[in-house]
Parts: sequence; C-alpha cells; structure tokens
Amino acid sequence: KINNMLCLEIYKYIDAAKGQPFFYVVGDKEYREVLNELQENGLDMVRISAFCYKDDKFPDIDEVVDSFRTLDVDCKSNKIVVVGLGEYLALRGEVETKQTLRRLKNITLGNGRVVILLRGIAPQMRDIVKEDDRLIQKKLVYFSQNTVSSITVINNKIKDAVGLKSGVKQLIGLLEDGMTNNVEMKSALTFDDALIPVTVINNAHMALENMHLGIPLEKQYGSDEQWTKVLNGFRCYPEDTRMRLLVYRDYEYDIYDHVLGDNDETWSYFLNLKINNDKIKNKYLRYIVNMTERANQLKENILTGITKVSHNDREFKELYEGRKKLVKNFPESAIAIFVHENKIDPIEEIYKYTDNTILERREIIHWVAQNGWKDFIAEIYPALGMYLKKYIFNCGSVSKKLTDYFDKYKFLKVENRISDEFMQLVYNYGKNYIYTKLQTRDAAINKIENKSKTCLYWIDALGAEHLSYIAELANKKGLSIHIDIARADLPTITSVNRSFYERWNGPKKYKEEELDNIKHKEKGGFFYEDGQEAFHLVSELDIIKNAVDSVATSLAMHEFCQFVIASDHGASRLAVIKKDVNPHLTDTKGEHSGRCCKAYDENDREFVIEENGYFVRTDYSRYKGSRAANVEAHGGASLEEVVVPIITLKLKKQSDVDIRVLNGDNLQVDRHKGTLVELYISDVDNINNVYLVIDGNKYIAYAKDRTHYSILLEDIKRRRKCRADIYDGNDLIGNVLLNIKGKIVSENKDFEDLF
Repeated sequence: KINNMLCLEIYKYIDAAKGQPFFYVVGDKEYREVLNELQENGLDMVRISAFCYKDDKFPDIDEVVDSFRTLDVDCKSNKIVVVGLGEYLALRGEVETKQTLRRLKNITLGNGRVVILLRGIAPQMRDIVKEDDRLIQKKLVYFSQNTVSSITVINNKIKDAVGLKSGVKQLIGLLEDGMTNNVEMKSALTFDDALIPVTVINNAHMALENMHLGIPLEKQYGSDEQWTKVLNGFRCYPEDTRMRLLVYRDYEYDIYDHVLGDNDETWSYFLNLKINNDKIKNKYLRYIVNMTERANQLKENILTGITKVSHNDREFKELYEGRKKLVKNFPESAIAIFVHENKIDPIEEIYKYTDNTILERREIIHWVAQNGWKDFIAEIYPALGMYLKKYIFNCGSVSKKLTDYFDKYKFLKVENRISDEFMQLVYNYGKNYIYTKLQTRDAAINKIENKSKTCLYWIDALGAEHLSYIAELANKKGLSIHIDIARADLPTITSVNRSFYERWNGPKKYKEEELDNIKHKEKGGFFYEDGQEAFHLVSELDIIKNAVDSVATSLAMHEFCQFVIASDHGASRLAVIKKDVNPHLTDTKGEHSGRCCKAYDENDREFVIEENGYFVRTDYSRYKGSRAANVEAHGGASLEEVVVPIITLKLKKQSDVDIRVLNGDNLQVDRHKGTLVELYISDVDNINNVYLVIDGNKYIAYAKDRTHYSILLEDIKRRRKCRADIYDGNDLIGNVLLNIKGKIVSENKDFEDLF
C-alpha cells in the first residue's frame, strides 16, 4: 500500500528485510500521521516507555536492543515501529543520544523490520549520517521535510502539587502519544544535559508563572504552601479559582473576620486585595494594601497604619474616615494594639482616635486631662463634644449663673482638675444658696400636662451637666424637648428624693439605676485612684444615649404621648477630686461619702445647710466616717448635686420649619447698639420663647407677629461671620449663617467729624 505521507524508502524496507533498523526522522507536524500510516501498513507499535521498569526510572536500552534481536521469535510479527526513543534521548543529552544511535545502527536484526520513529534529535541524527554514509547508501534513514519539534518539558518538583503525571515513564508515554509544546510532569530525575528545554519548577509560584495566567501574583505575598493551594485550585477548578482571585471581595463593613491572621481565608482575601487594588473604593484600605507584604500583617496594618500619616497630610481626613469604617467592629482587644502604637507620638496621638470603642473614648478623655480641650476633638468624639457644649439655662434670675457654672464644671470634670476660680464660685454659691431660687422637682412634675398618656423615666443621679447632650440627642432623633430646671430636696440622697416616682399615677414608670451605680457603687465597676481621669463619663454618655434611643423608639411606636425624664439628684465629680475632709469634730458620722451627716448641736454652720434632720455640705468637703465615693459623690448641696432637670420628650411636628434672614444682605453693625437681625420663622410653639445662640451666648427674639422676629445682638459691634442656632424653647429648630458687615464709611458720623 502506497501513501503519499510515507517516504518510498519505507515501503522498500518493509518489503525486503535489510537486517538493520530504519531511522525515520520527523517533526511535530508529521509525527501522528506518519505513525498512523505505519501502523496501517502492518507495523506494530513498540513503546520505549514500556522498558521503564519503574515509574521514575529511564528505560533499559539493553533490553530494547535484546528485544530487537529476538524480534522473529517473541513478537506477533517481525515488523515494528518504535516510538519514544528520540524524545527519551532528547532528555538525556548529546552524548547519550549519539552513543545510543551508533549502537542501534549496528544492530543485526535478522529477518525483522524495525522502524525507529525519531523526533526531537534531528541534528544529532544528521551527525551520525555524516559519520556513516552507509545509512544513506543502504537507504536506512529518512528525514522529513520539516523535522522541527517544539517539545518543552516542565519538571514540577512541588511536593503537594496535584493533577500532574508522575515519573519519567509517564512523561515518555505522553510524548509517544504525540504531545508537543509544554509537557508538565513530576520527576525526581535531573535533565541537566537535555537537548530540549526543560524547566525545573521548585515551587508553586514558579509553576503559576509558567501557566501565564495574566494575573499579577508576586512571590513575596505568599508562602510555598499557600501558592501550592492556588496552583492546585487552577489545576482542579480553573474557572472558579480565577473568579475567586479576579472578582473583588468587598468586606469593608465586616472585614475583621477576614483579616484574623495566618489562615487560608485571610490569605485568600489578602491576595484578592493585592490583585484588585485598583477596584478598592476605601482609600485607607488601598493605602494599607499597598504597604502590606504578607497576609498576617494585614490586621495590624489596618489598625496602626494611620499612625504613620500626619494629621496635616492633605489626604489624612479621607484616610481617617476610611479606617474608622474598617475598624468599627473590631473588638477592644484588637484596638489595644492600635492604642499602644498610637501613644508613641503624643503630638499626633489625639488626631488618630475614633469614638468606635470604649478604649479609644477613654484614651481621648485621658488626652484631654493631660493636654486640655481642643475644639477639633468634638469631631473625633461627637458625644463628648455634645456633652461639653454650653447649655443655656432658662430658669429665671439664676439662669446666667447656672449657665456659667455648669459650663465650667463640665470642662473641669473632663480635664480632671479644679481651678481656683471655680472653687471661688463653689464657695460663693455655697454661702448664698442660689439653688433655693429654683422650683422644687415635685412642683415641676406636678405642672406636667397630659399625665395619663405620659411615661415617667427616672434616671437615678442624672444631673444638669448632661442637658446639652440630651438636647442634642433629642434633636438628632427628631424629638421635641422641653426642659424645666428644678432642685432636689436635701440631702441629695435617693431616700429623700424618690416620692415623685412613688406618687406617679401615669400609665407607666421606669427606673434606670445604672448611672447611679457607675458613679458611686462597686457594681458600677469604677474606683477612684489619685490622678485617674473621668473614664466613667464614657459609660455615662452611653447610658444616657441608650435611654434617649429607648424613648425615641417608644414614641415612634406611639406607645405614649410623651416621656418625662426626671432625676432624684445629681452628683459631683469635683467633690471626689478635692478629697477635702472637714476638720471639725462631729457628733455623728458622715454619710453618703461624707457629703452629709445627721444634724447635731453645732454653731459653726459655714458651708452647711440643715434640712430634713441632716447637715448638708454646700462646699466640696466631707464629714469623716463614711467611705469615699468611687468616682462621684452625692448627698451634698453643691449645684451639680442639687440642680436636677425635668425633661419632657415627644415627637416633633412633621412639617419642616422655614427660617429666613430677612435683612441678610444688609446686616450692618452699629458701634453703639450692636447688630439687628430680622428673621422669618414659619412655625413655633411659643412666640415668646424664641432665641438665638451664637458662640454660647443667648439672644432673645422679639415677636412682631407669629412669623416675624427681631433680635438685637447687642455685643456684636464688629464685622464678622458667624453661625446662629435658633431655638423654640429647648428645641433647636434650625441655624443660619450671618454675614455681618461694617458701617459704610460715608455714613459714619465719627469719620466725618475728623474733618
């Protein structure tokens, strides 16, 4: 049978035995077709790989030669085509190849026909022909027109790699089947002299690079074990693995569980971040990914990376906000790592804290106690800023005194100190009993309307110091707030001041004791030590916020028409800091941290008031015989102990209030009178209780009618821009920007008088 693919010489060789093998040299292009046609012409295929007697051992060429010599006896036919020899020799190198070819060309076959199909060693076979031209003369060799072979081998020596052929026997078997290009396998053998390119892969990352995936995979980002898992993923589940790497996994709001440390999930997420850095929307996370080289560094870098950025950096604010979102749900134990690192630079420290965690909030209070209050801290810890905001009291003749007193008191509490100026106020007010000008708490509660639809919320030990905070919370929750300022009965202890709760006949009442526990009971968890800052304030603010949240929820559900938050007494932080024990001998022991004692026959009544059978201290000293308070005391008659708020909360009207500055384009100062502001306000509850607050100063509005108001800013006599908060009673209903200009020079009589 003649076929155009085979050379004519092969047919003559098959028809008449010549006693020696025939060398048929081909390239990749013709290999399969030539092999198929040889088999169609009656030649049996013999694989060199069959002479590999172990999976990873080279074939025994002696056995191959012996099988050729016994061809007539042992084979089904005496016509065979041998495959795999050229590829095997290409793996062995130049010397082995030529030695074997020389040996084979001289074999005596007898009556047998052996066609050796050679691929991959054409140059070496040509050299053999040059050595012995008898091969040409006897027509025992043929070179196809194209003998080019593109076989390359990858020897993957990775221990745990899956999906690979193992051993040189299987490699030769693949080549015998006609494989070209990259053939990957695992072998312990070395191929240092190979005639074809053999790449040795010693680690999984090298193997991934050889796969030319088009994915940037930097070796330093993972360990050998981790890269092996990725490699195996591509071998077993290529599309799923590619998608897992290339599709960005945005865990910005629950990132903690994905960055815990040295585990597969963390590394997989880390690798995904590295590959998809350009898709990360959070600028801080992008910054962290750029600076992180290993997955197990990711958590700590997210926590502490911000410490390496100056607060003066133009991108700091965006990075800060991005980080705050990322670490929002990190536990306190993790945040401790950041706090420790953040303390290294005391100048930059405060700018990096957030209000996400109790630990950070306490650190902010610690910093303020060491360095004093700075206005920008209100952005970092808004609740603390709301607490320290000046509250404008509206309670008659003592309003200004209480406004000034509590404003100073709050800052001193946070800064953990007592100033001489403030102590003078305590002494003056302690002698004058100014709180007696306030209504009693019971009288204020009796005036509350619509009690049948009102819930009473008693927050034990809630003092007037928290009014600005509560008012801000109510405004943010969309609640209307009305505040009455009253005084507790003396001494300021619960047993003397609980009748308002017991006599309440509304539909429901509730008592919150946690605030009182924190201030002076062991179960509150706080204990005073010298120099210890007011860390308990963090918990106080949380308790109050939770209370207002609870009220807002109940009102939104229309469970009640309104809530009244009331208190039995306040408490004093500064009386604890003062640690002043009264030097006078007493006939009775001090009670309630020494702030009062049972009355006895005593002529020295300085800073003492007698009420309900007790001597009650109006200064910061305390009587002997009673355990000092944990962090705050009550029982005395300092203003922070005795002044209590009665707060009425209800839902605001649904309509928005429209506020306009009518003379906004013509706001001009008068050097003698100040600045007159004309306002339009669409809706207020009480036209006689509208006022502006600018920088903590209160300005009363005069109502021309129900919607038009005039306000004289009598102390603003210079040009300036300022923001004014507008109140309807205790409700903040809006704010406006005032652009106050100077008088036009031509109209200024003082200017004209110069001429």
